[in-house]
Amino acid sequence: MFKSPVILGIFSQKNISNISLEQAFSNSGKNTGNLFFSESLYRNLEGASMGHLGFTQESIEDKDCIVLAAANWLDSTTDFSVLYERLKKTKKAVVIVGLGAQSSLNSEIPVLKEGTVNLLKLIAERSALISVRGEFSATVLERYGIQNIAVTGCPSLLLSGSAAPTLRPFNRERRDQIVIGATRHGFESADLLQLHLYRQALKFSLDQVLQSELADMYFSLGRLNNQDILARSSILVRALYGDSERRVTQYLSRKAHVFFDVSEWLQFMSTRSLYVGTRLHGAVASLLAGTPATLIVHDSRTLESARVLNIPYVRGDEIDLRKDIDFSRFYDAEKLEIFSNGYRAYRNKFRDFFKRNSLSC
Repeated sequence: MFKSPVILGIFSQKNISNISLEQAFSNSGKNTGNLFFSESLYRNLEGASMGHLGFTQESIEDKDCIVLAAANWLDSTTDFSVLYERLKKTKKAVVIVGLGAQSSLNSEIPVLKEGTVNLLKLIAERSALISVRGEFSATVLERYGIQNIAVTGCPSLLLSGSAAPTLRPFNRERRDQIVIGATRHGFESADLLQLHLYRQALKFSLDQVLQSELADMYFSLGRLNNQDILARSSILVRALYGDSERRVTQYLSRKAHVFFDVSEWLQFMSTRSLYVGTRLHGAVASLLAGTPATLIVHDSRTLESARVLNIPYVRGDEIDLRKDIDFSRFYDAEKLEIFSNGYRAYRNKFRDFFKRNSLSC
C-alpha cells in the first residue's frame, strides 16, 4: 500500500483578507465547488498531503503516489498537455478520482484534445482503475480505448465519514431560508434557466451561494474599491437580475454568500432549510450539512452525478420559465431516503476503488 500519497487539487483558504478577490478566486480554480472533492480525498486517504497541479518534481520527490482530484476534465476545450508532460517525468503511480465528462443533456461524446487523451492513457497505465462520476463519463473513456474504469461518482460525499449525513426534514414555515444556486462563470452572462433562477432568488429575497460568479462576489464580499471592476460588474448584474442597481447591489450584499473554506460553507448550510439549484457541489454541501437538497440537472455532468450519488433531482428543461417557482415543492422526502440508504454502497465502492489502487481509506 502507498504510504505517502499527494493530492493534487484545490483546498480551503482560511483567510482571504490579505489577498485580492481575483487571487482567492484563482486559487479556488475559479469555482469554489472544487474545494469539496479535494478536501474529501485529503481527509480520507491515509498519509495524504496537499499539493497542486503546478507541482515541481522536487515538491513530490518524497511521495510514492500522485492522486488527481479531477472534475469535468473530459471536454472538448481543455488541453492537458502540460500536466501530461509533468506527470510523464515523475515515473510515479498516478490515480485519478472523480473524472467527469462535460456535455449537454443529450450526452454528445466530446472530442478530446490530444494532450488530454495522452494524459488519460498515461493514468490508465499507471493505475489499476480510473474513477469516473457516472456511466456517460465511462462511455467517453471507452470511446478512447480505456477499459480499466470504476463508476464511483464524485468523492465529495465521503466527507460525511462512515455514515450518511443525518438529514433534517424540510419545514415549510422556513421557506424564507431556502438557498438557491445557479450557474455561470466569471463575468459571463447566463442561459435562460440560470437567468430565471437568479431573478427568482432576487424576487423572493432568497439566499444564494455563489461558486464561480465573480461579478456577484465583489458585491457579496464588499470588495468594491476597484472602480473599473465595479463598473463592469454593475452593468452585468443589472442585466442579469433585471432590476435597479440599488436593489440588486443591496440584495447581493445581504443574501449572496461565497465561501473559500469548506467548514464555513457547511456551517452556513446547517442553518438553512433547503437547497435548490444547478450546482452539484451546492447540493453536496447542503446534504453534508444535514439540509435537504434537490439538484436541477442541466447537463450530462449534473445528471450522471445525481444518478450515481442518489441526489434528488429535477430536469431543468422541465421547469416552466414563464412562471414563478415554488422552490419548496422540490423537497422530496422519499428521494432523500433513497440517498441516505445508498450511502453505504457508495462509500464501499470508493473503499474498493482505493484498495485496488493500493490506497488506504
